[in-house]
Amino acid sequence: ALASGYHNQPEMTQEKFKPSFLDETKTLFRTGDLGKQTAPGIIEFMGRKDNQVKVNGYRIDPGEIEYQLTRYAPIERAIVLPVQVNNQTQLSAYCQTDKTLEIAEIRELLAKFLPVYMIPSYFIFLKQFPLTRHGKLDLHSLRELRETGKSLVNSNYVAPRNYLESNLVSIWEKILSKHPIGIFDNFFEIGGHSLLLSRVVTRVHKELNVSVKLADFFKVPTIAGLATLISQTQYNYQEPISAIPPQKSYLM
Repeated sequence: ALASGYHNQPEMTQEKFKPSFLDETKTLFRTGDLGKQTAPGIIEFMGRKDNQVKVNGYRIDPGEIEYQLTRYAPIERAIVLPVQVNNQTQLSAYCQTDKTLEIAEIRELLAKFLPVYMIPSYFIFLKQFPLTRHGKLDLHSLRELRETGKSLVNSNYVAPRNYLESNLVSIWEKILSKHPIGIFDNFFEIGGHSLLLSRVVTRVHKELNVSVKLADFFKVPTIAGLATLISQTQYNYQEPISAIPPQKSYLM
């Protein structure tokens, strides 16, 4: 599903669309991906020629996200890097600031300018970025900080308090493959990302018969917040009269 060129941009079209070395009557698109042929019909992906990364099937330029982050006055500098979490590539944003910031507020601001799949799953706030002994940005140390950024995750487990929260917890646990999930755990900080978010929205509609918008998750990315939104806003959710919340006990 590729176009034949860029609209009203002949120079860019000429740069990106080249005659095929296999058939000169056809055209190939220069993607910017690097690869090598290891066997007939098999090409091994080696990386990118630029800074683009592929996350959940989407090609993303981290620089676009970094620009939007630095438009937010308290953030002096931002670096966005791909990180591996449970064998999946996710985005982690590292923000240089001396202020105490709310992650939910930053996500909501980013959602005004970026599609859901470009909003980082993790945010690390630093007063200064780590540097190598040569004075260069230490990307390795930044990635390690993602593993030790425990302040981003609510470690105090709180069990569901009613039937609706129990159902939402069950949906999240199945989709995130994580157990247990507390009602104040942040969806994006326990492994959630845009593709899983779409699955949650679909499952909530199917099992609870309520329609939740993707944008709502940036405002209330917890079970407690989502349950309140469903109960008090336009969503037509009715609690079963005889419903008894499933009892769960966890050894913490």
